[in-house]
Amino acid sequence: MYKEYPPDIRLLHLIETYWVSDGVVSTANTQRILPDGCVDILFNFSNNDGTGRLFPYIPHIVGTTTSHLDITYYSGVIMMLGIRFRPNGITAFTRMPIFELTDKTVEIALAETLFEKSFYDRLPELPTMRERLTYLNNYLISRLPDYFPLEKRIDFAIDYIRSENGLLSVKQMAEKVCLCERQFERIFKSAIGVSPKTFSRIIRFKRTVDFLRTYPKESLYNAAIDCGYFDHSHLIKDFKEFGGTLPGELT
Repeated sequence: MYKEYPPDIRLLHLIETYWVSDGVVSTANTQRILPDGCVDILFNFSNNDGTGRLFPYIPHIVGTTTSHLDITYYSGVIMMLGIRFRPNGITAFTRMPIFELTDKTVEIALAETLFEKSFYDRLPELPTMRERLTYLNNYLISRLPDYFPLEKRIDFAIDYIRSENGLLSVKQMAEKVCLCERQFERIFKSAIGVSPKTFSRIIRFKRTVDFLRTYPKESLYNAAIDCGYFDHSHLIKDFKEFGGTLPGELT
């Protein structure tokens, strides 16, 4: 029932993906969502959101997470639509410091209105998720002339961290973008929601999860070394903190 859709090419610098969960659940099941360094906006069109906290037809914003989230879908209909913003991408549409949303799920109206009232009125009236997705994509494109300029140094830092799989010191990052460490950390946390160090750890953790899923027979020690940990005990520490479990249980 879960599918991802790429945004229009004009939005690729802001949005990583749109995602849709749409279908009927026959038996209750629980899914574990792992930290990814991104901010999401959720649109729920049913009473089965997996958390019990998302009111239907009221968009919610999910800030950058620093731990896993377990969501349980009960038998019934699921109709959810999401925007997963690229790290720093949501700052094009709001001036709210993103760290105020970290590890929180709040109604967009309680944070800052990113959409006009006409948008809220129109979206639920569309008959299919595909039409809602198209409408959402076109609406965000229409907002591009008015969006706030991105902090290019943070964009560069994000790409740099990802290219190095999170294996960088804060000093190295700050020097790369020509900022002092304190200023870099302040600007980064405001735009991303977490510190550069935490974001780098999340990126390394994500890469390790992917590595272990691709090579399930690899030893934890070798996985740790290949993914940039000092040893497998540090790998296990991150899995417990970010994933809530041991590597073998998560992958």
